[in-house]
Amino acid sequence: MPKSMDGAGKSTLARENGSTLLAMMPVLAMIYVLLVLPFLPDDGKGRVENILFWPLAALLTLMFVFQNWARVDYRFFRSPPILSLLAYILFAAASVAWAFAPDFAFSRLVVQILVLIVVVLPYALFANSKFTIASVHVVYAIALAINAVYVLTTPPSPIGHPGYFPHKQGLGLLAAVGIILSCYEFTRGGWRRLLAVVTFGLSAWLVFESSSKSALALAVLALFCSWLILLVCKRTRLTPAFVVAAVVIASMFVLNPIERIGYRLYSDSSLTGRTGIWAFINQQISYRPWFGFGFHSYYFVPNSPHNQATGYVRDMPSSHSGYMELKLETGRIGYWIFMVFIFSSLHLQEYVRRKDPVRAWGFLSIQLFAVMINLLDSNWLGLTHFWLLYLIIVAESVHYTWPMRTSSRALAATARAVTPLRPSRTPV
Repeated sequence: MPKSMDGAGKSTLARENGSTLLAMMPVLAMIYVLLVLPFLPDDGKGRVENILFWPLAALLTLMFVFQNWARVDYRFFRSPPILSLLAYILFAAASVAWAFAPDFAFSRLVVQILVLIVVVLPYALFANSKFTIASVHVVYAIALAINAVYVLTTPPSPIGHPGYFPHKQGLGLLAAVGIILSCYEFTRGGWRRLLAVVTFGLSAWLVFESSSKSALALAVLALFCSWLILLVCKRTRLTPAFVVAAVVIASMFVLNPIERIGYRLYSDSSLTGRTGIWAFINQQISYRPWFGFGFHSYYFVPNSPHNQATGYVRDMPSSHSGYMELKLETGRIGYWIFMVFIFSSLHLQEYVRRKDPVRAWGFLSIQLFAVMINLLDSNWLGLTHFWLLYLIIVAESVHYTWPMRTSSRALAATARAVTPLRPSRTPV
């Protein structure tokens, strides 16, 4: 009997350890994308390391999931944000059939699916994700420290220092996200608060070194607006999704709102040449308005239609608008499916606020920053740290808003593990 009890205890401990390791898989993915991938050589034909890392990480994640299969909560997959994200991925998979470059679309789609397995799937279990955000903050702090060394030891580009990124926008985005994360972590106290002070100082310095005025302005605006929106939600029955939707609808009655804001803030209505890019991309979208050119099947593919552009537009690696890029790749259908994902994710923060207002403020700040920065740059569905962070925030929100519910299989397994064997009735 003691041996049976020891075996059951070891089995329970193994499941708990597997659950904890599963919760750290998103952090492992963030470490790879933020601290490893930028230092690997890229010849433009795809990195071999991606072919190795993502399948292995996805396989390890699936092994942990199957080990804890009884604890899977299927409500996670039925939640509107996850369901709409899966619907978009399904439509993206269908777009391979009509993609401009099907082989490129398929390979890039497979990588995105592997990313979702590693980053999102662990949250389908009630894994120990208590320190996931704190761990991600540590990864950002390390990345900021390394970039600080680059800024101090390497010359800047004519338009701003890029750090260890190819372009100054990479460092600006990292620093802006660091500002938001450090503000949230400062509210948590202890060693997290101390690290937040250091991270905030590095982020504020680096965002100026990168000359990323837009990223800084949007980060500050996201922090303030998220607080204001949650205050409105507290006093009304609205959710952040309704407030953001109201702002979007109101902007439709203003002629060229983004260009107007750019002129008032920077005296540049072209937003450093973005309007010229957008004019050409809108023309390309009109050729395939409903279905697009296929998932990630427009840029960096052989004989891309983008080669028809002239001047600086032809050299652009993206549309400089995440929303236009959605229409460009998956058309209006994919665009609106993804909009459901965004707004359902925003809607969820009201339920987070009811349990933890500070957490909701931090999460909503990241989401609002993503919504706004994608007006000026393309950050949706890329192999970037910011897309991974957005997925973590959404999955954390879904995971956090539900009360603990253990399936009948998990209850039965737990009962077998902790219930002692009945003593034998045979007299000694």
